[in-house]
Amino acid sequence: MKLFKRILMPHWPSIYGFALALIAANLVGRFIAVRIYDEADAATQVFDVVATTTYLSMIGVAMIAGIWWGVRRRRQEIVPELLPVFVVTTLFAVLVNPLLAGDEFPSLDGIFSQVLLYFVSLVVGAFVGYLIVMALGVDHYGRELKATKIAFERKANPARA
Repeated sequence: MKLFKRILMPHWPSIYGFALALIAANLVGRFIAVRIYDEADAATQVFDVVATTTYLSMIGVAMIAGIWWGVRRRRQEIVPELLPVFVVTTLFAVLVNPLLAGDEFPSLDGIFSQVLLYFVSLVVGAFVGYLIVMALGVDHYGRELKATKIAFERKANPARA
């Protein structure tokens, strides 16, 4: 039972929610793109806009995850928690979502290129989100530095504190 409690961290619902948001963003975009592309070949520009919007929404969700984890977790805990989610979500988005959306299954070249593109995009998006949190100083390390500064100021001059 201890192993089960250790494996299932108390913040797993946020991890599941993040993974589902990434999968849903990709699935909805694929679903809309397939329907638009099937209806008219003249809607190629609309297809490109939908594909780009889907891709950017996945990056946006990854940025939000970087912000979320940056505020709530230490720097050492972020990568071990997000990396498996990125891998599973990327593989799901590339291998399963085309089947669910009714899109044609990508070729082997397409699979490798999409996996690499999605994974790198998610990692960079989460990193940018974490950098935003660091720049604002609301990450764990920034809050510890502020608390240390305040403690030293109180110790140095207790009358002002």
